[in-house]
Amino acid sequence: MTVYGTWRFFAEAQTVMLRRSFALWAEPHNAGPALARMVVEKQHAFAQGALAAGFAIARGAEPAAVAAAALRPARQRVRRNLKGEGLA
Repeated sequence: MTVYGTWRFFAEAQTVMLRRSFALWAEPHNAGPALARMVVEKQHAFAQGALAAGFAIARGAEPAAVAAAALRPARQRVRRNLKGEGLA
């Protein structure tokens, strides 16, 4: 991942968290189910990333490629959420 890619991922993740924080603040009665969905989403992305990293290691990939494979599911979810296609 390039320096630009790292900063972009950081900025996108912070934007998603800011939007979700405002949504939780605006509708506190929906906070419980929304927070549960967010946690499940993170767990799912982590599991997918761990599996992808394992396959990359098994293929003998370079460490940078293993790290990229591990982060790819999280980056995809952040981008989807940034576009408003994720959890609402």
